Amino acid sequence: MKTTLQLGLGQKWTSYSASGREVREVREIVTLAAGRICFRIEGKSLVPTQISEAAYKAWIKETEAVLTKDAIPQAQLSPGLELGRRIRLLREMAGLSQQQLAEKVGISRSAVAFWETGRSGHVGKHLGGLAEVLGVEPEVLLTGMAYKAIQATLTPDEDTMLALYRQLDPLIKLQAQKWIERRVRLSESEGKSAKTPRSPKST
Repeated sequence: MKTTLQLGLGQKWTSYSASGREVREVREIVTLAAGRICFRIEGKSLVPTQISEAAYKAWIKETEAVLTKDAIPQAQLSPGLELGRRIRLLREMAGLSQQQLAEKVGISRSAVAFWETGRSGHVGKHLGGLAEVLGVEPEVLLTGMAYKAIQATLTPDEDTMLALYRQLDPLIKLQAQKWIERRVRLSESEGKSAKTPRSPKST
């Protein structure tokens, strides 16, 4: 049975020499969206290379590259942490330090460090400036490193929510993601407290 090759954010693919003893090239996937893949090559220029997903898969097949690091689990990617990781990766690929990025955007270095650790704070109003300096669209900062879209069956309310979400501008999308994340955490904590048995009251 033929298995379908699944590509994901954070994967590292390593190609070896004909003898199999020397590493030829290590590619890490840093963005994956709309059938396009952006990757960086370890030990070489930090400037990313963007190609089609089909071309990337062809490279894997031609070089017999091996998956040496799996994709980041979806559960580990919260909107804040995901955005912070994107800012850091894109900054590194642009060859900028936190201080250099801060100066170009007109903010403090501590703000960049704050964002890169997953605390988005007031990043929303600087999305345009960040995107311009990093050479990407604002949408890429929000969704460029998300897993590729797959077919899914949606309930009517999910379909309505998705249609409305797609009409929002990038800043409002970020706020919506953060609000949903807070609601999920609140629901989880309420669920745990409800399951915790209470000690009997002393009379």
